[in-house]
Amino acid sequence: MKYSSNPRNVYGKVEIIYADEELTRDARIDVSGNSEISNPTDVYKNPYEPTVKACTMDGNSTMDGTFQMMSNKHIVGWWGGRLADSKGEFAQKPYIELSFVMRPIIYWRILGDSKLNQYPVDFVLEYKRNGVVIKTENVTDNTNLDIILQPRVADITSIRMTINKWNTPNACAKILRFFEKVYETYEGQDLQSFEVGEELCSAEANYNINSDSMSVSIYNENRKFDKGYLRSLMLLDRKLIPYIGVENNGEIEYTQLGIFYSDTWDISQDSQWVKCMATDRLLRLQKKMYVGFPLVENVSLYEIAEDVLQKAGLIAEEYIISDNLKDIVIGMALLPKTTIWDALQEIANAALCKIFVDRYNRIVIMSEKDAPLDSAVEINPSNAFSYMSNISLTDFSNSVTIEYFDISVSDDIIDVVEIEITLEPKENKTLTFDYTSEVANPIAISNNAIVKITSFTSGVNSCLCEFDNNSDVEQTAVITISGNAINIDSRTITIKDEDSILTYGLVECSHTASELVQCYEQAEYIATTLLAKTKAGEGSITAEWRGNPALEIGLAFDLTDRFGDNEKLLCEYNKFTYDGGLKQETRGRKLYGGNNGELERS
Repeated sequence: MKYSSNPRNVYGKVEIIYADEELTRDARIDVSGNSEISNPTDVYKNPYEPTVKACTMDGNSTMDGTFQMMSNKHIVGWWGGRLADSKGEFAQKPYIELSFVMRPIIYWRILGDSKLNQYPVDFVLEYKRNGVVIKTENVTDNTNLDIILQPRVADITSIRMTINKWNTPNACAKILRFFEKVYETYEGQDLQSFEVGEELCSAEANYNINSDSMSVSIYNENRKFDKGYLRSLMLLDRKLIPYIGVENNGEIEYTQLGIFYSDTWDISQDSQWVKCMATDRLLRLQKKMYVGFPLVENVSLYEIAEDVLQKAGLIAEEYIISDNLKDIVIGMALLPKTTIWDALQEIANAALCKIFVDRYNRIVIMSEKDAPLDSAVEINPSNAFSYMSNISLTDFSNSVTIEYFDISVSDDIIDVVEIEITLEPKENKTLTFDYTSEVANPIAISNNAIVKITSFTSGVNSCLCEFDNNSDVEQTAVITISGNAINIDSRTITIKDEDSILTYGLVECSHTASELVQCYEQAEYIATTLLAKTKAGEGSITAEWRGNPALEIGLAFDLTDRFGDNEKLLCEYNKFTYDGGLKQETRGRKLYGGNNGELERS
């Protein structure tokens, strides 16, 4: 069956993750002992395989070229400090205990060392609530490397595993994973409905940053959300993952529609349904501060975007930046202290980008020059319920004005911070300072040699400083930060369509200024692009149709209306509504020439 089939069976499900590696920031590890190289905190993080087949001196390694020496840089998990005897039994039984905020334990996973094929044979699990054992599980004669248990106990604060026997003689315990996420999947009668919205840009087609949202209504079975085992986990930032599926050869093939974080829980005593509203990870960036980008010559917008995202705490696998940003080099690059959200908006303004989160939780910075991939999805009278064409006042203009900036560095040195700080004996302190003016090449000086500046991260108008007092007495110091004054002058460029002005009169628009636009050529590119998009007044087309999750925002699709007119459109917005059946609202905008690259999102 396909999504185009009529009739069709469409399935929905929502997985809610109440605790996982990302959400477990409170975990603590207690172990009976460690080998010389051992990383116990690996056991509740993401690795599912050691990074090395470790060479050991216990008689279990051979010189066949497959073993490697270990270091603390490798992911190996917890290696206990005691060796088993020739039968694999421990005289002094090693243990590992993981503690966390009170939660239900539905599943629990224990994973040994897959490269050495070592795992526990006999062991005891104790599920504790504030130190009191609530449930005990004895496992004997285990032969599985990957062990998944289903204790289903509520209000647990720690779990201890004590190992009696190991599958390899004369070896220490090796546990790579001692953790499982707390999650439930809601489908069928447990799922009343859900709605998911994903947006590339606003209805006015601005170049901006957009946060997506979803809502879901699920069955409160046995009042588990307000009286039962989930009651302590009705918190913000729980993960929600919605899916739409269709049956294919007897199996349901699901498509993930995104990853969202709970924002509001509505648990009514008068209803058997719990409602949850959630947003994607971008919205949280409105509260996360960015110290700024220091003044640096000849830096690409790609490098600036990477700096912003990495200082937001993201790793390379969590974002996609258009390679076209590498071609935009800023002569005197700088960004003032702001939020991560506003810093990304500056990049969007300077490079004509749309910024959104894709369905796999990656932040995508998509350039206007990225040619969209084709979705192979068609909306036509056979699957559409309605069409609506919309042209707003902001969709038409024939004169575009762009501001760009000339930035220079003065030879004058100015003081931008002069403040007294006090450190207790042996105290380490980190402070943020805002400058009285924007400066280049800032330096920080302490007038007390005992109060050392151990770290100094600065933008152009603020910095993050770390101080140390290694003495046994309280110390006071005056901190002075100075740098070269920065001069900023603005200029404007206006591009007009004279023929359109003669026909329709002058209709002006301006683009939000950014100090990252510093040359005439980039300003001209922005003005020309905006004029080409707005002079025709094409607007957008919104269709309500039977739906297909293969149509993602940022992809191209074909639309044929009731009069037989066909357009190739860029998908700017989708709203998926599932209530036992699927309905989709899609907004698209006519593609125009000029794109010269593709944004790789596979």
